Amino acid sequence: MKKPRLDDADAASEISDRLEEMFARYERTKRAQNVSFRKMVHWLKVGERATHYIHSYPAKLLPHIAHFFLNAEGLTSLGDRVLDPFGGTGTVALESLLAGRVPLYCEMNPLAQLIAKVKTQSLDGSDLDTAFRQVKAARTTCLTRRQLAPQVVNVNHWYTPSICKELSALKATLLPLKSGAAKEFLLIAFSQTCRRMSNADPRLSVPVRCKDLPKRKPFDAWGAFDEQVATNRRRYAELCELLGATNFDGAKFVGNDARRLYEPDSDFGLGTKRLRKNTVQLVITSPPYAGAQKYVRATSLSLGWLDFAGVSDLKPLENACIGREHFPRASCQVCQCVGINSADRLIRRVFKINPLRSLIVATYLREMDVALMEMIRVLKPGGHLVMILGNNRVCGFDFKTSEYIRELAERHGMITRLRLVDEIRSRGLMTKRNKTASVITREWVIVFQKASHPPSSKQSLRIR
Repeated sequence: MKKPRLDDADAASEISDRLEEMFARYERTKRAQNVSFRKMVHWLKVGERATHYIHSYPAKLLPHIAHFFLNAEGLTSLGDRVLDPFGGTGTVALESLLAGRVPLYCEMNPLAQLIAKVKTQSLDGSDLDTAFRQVKAARTTCLTRRQLAPQVVNVNHWYTPSICKELSALKATLLPLKSGAAKEFLLIAFSQTCRRMSNADPRLSVPVRCKDLPKRKPFDAWGAFDEQVATNRRRYAELCELLGATNFDGAKFVGNDARRLYEPDSDFGLGTKRLRKNTVQLVITSPPYAGAQKYVRATSLSLGWLDFAGVSDLKPLENACIGREHFPRASCQVCQCVGINSADRLIRRVFKINPLRSLIVATYLREMDVALMEMIRVLKPGGHLVMILGNNRVCGFDFKTSEYIRELAERHGMITRLRLVDEIRSRGLMTKRNKTASVITREWVIVFQKASHPPSSKQSLRIR
């Protein structure tokens, strides 16, 4: 990996000076500022960095954004707790770890949970060597045995019979392994192999059958798995090099619902006590959008192969997510406003065209309000909340997510210190969500600060 042009002290100084300038400019003008985090954090190469790309996932947060705020003097110090309540595959968690902070992480999708755990946890190389040898030794035996059909939605649509047989045999070599970091590391490589071996177009985040299947080269699942393991080992070695250690504490899991966070237990376990209030110094997060990126559908192949969610489990998992799109028809009969004047005007206009889309955005705002209150509850007085948001279009109307979320945060006593706009160049975020939505081409980054003596939180939004 190419070394940064600046040392840590120089990088922190450059970031801090830039942030102070932007804070001062916003204080004078109250206007959003156009930025490029890739340029502001120019010493980070776009692409590979430690274990960020250990597994593919849709709409990943640009690591430069997390790196920028984590290394800004005055926002956090070494050993401070940093929370991402919509953690995805752990971009903020990994950058927090690299910055010497304590990462706290919440995520609904079980595949994303596993990816974040693997990319931030300590791994014993000898344990991995032993596990990998066991897998290779069991290949011939497992390939000759009849395996159970995987619980993958439309499995015959996505996989040829021969590939399905190879992947099922490969899975059978992994299941008997001793539970622990080595097995989880190999499961992530297996999951990525399952996606690569599918008939899905690798250029798209949501599975869409590739149009040029006859032209594709024959697949070798075993060879692809071995290659993925080797590649991920190199990434892990880079992580250890950056940390200067091979044994370290990883990200702490604090729940699968941003609306209710818990203290972490040992390892990756979840405690029974609520995450204590006023204990987090910084929150950095990129919430889902109204009419969200289809994370469950995008990861359905891996969820099935890993036995995280079979065919019948996908809809309940999706329905538990903030930003979901499926509701009973009976619940769409009445327009459900939320108490934000500008949002309610849009909700009423959308209701006349598409009652379902109206309910989707109203539910999204109510649930995001609850999640916001939970973030603010655990944030220390004087601490900061950084939200990366994307505005969308719903039924042809602008859905100004950034403005609605800002109003909600300010209702609960948060102070807006900065608004930034960064153009999106990631294909993963430019996927059109559905026929009534639009392509998201800009990210809004809003920085809030919790007052030193915040007022009591106001009541959450209610249906009206």
